[in-house]
Amino acid sequence: MPSSPTDVYLFVGDSLTEGAYGESYVDRVAEGLYQGWTGLTGQAINAGQAADTIQSLNTRLAPLLRDYQPDWVILAVGASDIWIPWLSSHSAGWWLWRQYRRAWANQRPTTDLDQFAATYRSLIDQAQRAGARVLVCTASPMGERISSPPNRLMARANGAIKQVATDRGVPVADVWRAFVEEYAVLPRPSRRVPGEWLFTWVDRGRLRSTSPDQISRRRRLHLTFDGLHLNSRGADLWAATILRALALAQQRTIVPR
Repeated sequence: MPSSPTDVYLFVGDSLTEGAYGESYVDRVAEGLYQGWTGLTGQAINAGQAADTIQSLNTRLAPLLRDYQPDWVILAVGASDIWIPWLSSHSAGWWLWRQYRRAWANQRPTTDLDQFAATYRSLIDQAQRAGARVLVCTASPMGERISSPPNRLMARANGAIKQVATDRGVPVADVWRAFVEEYAVLPRPSRRVPGEWLFTWVDRGRLRSTSPDQISRRRRLHLTFDGLHLNSRGADLWAATILRALALAQQRTIVPR
């Protein structure tokens, strides 16, 4: 079914969706909708929340669906369920931050793969019961080395996401694959991933006066500025992957960009 000028696209997910820390892919999708890219039109609503897990989103999704009554829900969640436990196991600062987010926002990572799939299935079911169509996004890698321990875990979670999407008959924007293809041609992929909690807060200060692109160039990072959060190229790739998936789902003709 083609989109209409009044279609509402509700984006839900973690800090990559919120876009407050790095470049925003949702802003770029919104621009694509405004310009009518591949015939898609409508309004993008950004309801991302930093560190959102599938469980915390499952709790807060119902009022979002009620308030915005979206035609489409774009699910971009699951990465925090991998990287929060990994970071907190390597840094006392991240462990304390994890306890704070758990108490303040009920952001509890789901590490059991079966429970992960069941909760993700609940997210899709909630949206569909509210009358929305659903597009799910796989998570982008944590750092440029796809063989790293956290990315091996991320690959398993993405496999679960795609299987649930297949079971529920909903389309997938395979952001993971798009990033992997970009990283595969790099002669020397960076080993950088977020480390100590303090360094991340230093980066937050830098972003007040320095763009994510400037930081990523200094660190020789390709699609992110810290291994996780997006620079302009990464946000462009996220947005293009989503727009193409939406166009295919709505049987629009995809034209070269």
